[in-house]
Amino acid sequence: MARIRASLSDSSVIGVKNLKDGEDISHFFKRFYESELSRDFGVYRLSLDALRADIQQYIIERGLSSLFYNHLTCDAIMHPGFRTDEIEAIVLGIMSKLDGVKHLLIVDAFFYDDKPDCLLLLEKIVRSMSSKLEKVTLITHGKRVSIRPAMHNVFSTVVPGIQINDVVTEDFHDRYWIDVENTKGVIVGTSLNGIGKKVAMIDHANFADTREIVRLASALL
Repeated sequence: MARIRASLSDSSVIGVKNLKDGEDISHFFKRFYESELSRDFGVYRLSLDALRADIQQYIIERGLSSLFYNHLTCDAIMHPGFRTDEIEAIVLGIMSKLDGVKHLLIVDAFFYDDKPDCLLLLEKIVRSMSSKLEKVTLITHGKRVSIRPAMHNVFSTVVPGIQINDVVTEDFHDRYWIDVENTKGVIVGTSLNGIGKKVAMIDHANFADTREIVRLASALL
């Protein structure tokens, strides 16, 4: 696998496949540099690590499901094998696509936590989508009521005067962050306190699912 950079600064990734038994990539490079092509093109090998940032940005822009023909077949986007900064970059990159939201709906039975790392991550997420944020509705199971103020304070610090509504119900299980007015959503496989600790998905929710969640929650909003 090699990346070619032309004089106009465009680039692409190409694959090289051996069609002759007994030859490998080293034969390709030897024959390439013996040919006239080497006068006009540069070819070099890259570690897959060189594509890490590109792949991460692709996931942020299009969601993991886009790699599987818009069908979710893998939920291991976040796992303990990732460095903390990599996980955070993906989470913030995807969550920031909700920036512009006015009414944010968070559906998460076990949302509330007052651990410092959890509060810090929440603050970063809220800041990433706070440009027009006015209201947040939190649908939870209503447990750990005593620690609600810690997370409420994060919202109020980032967005002074924000309206915070708490709704208690056990009718919802999966975790969603949704722009109610624009029917845009993110689905998350774990609460904030589980990010980076367990195998979990984070992805753009499709329009139909987001619309249905908003419809089902409309009486509570």
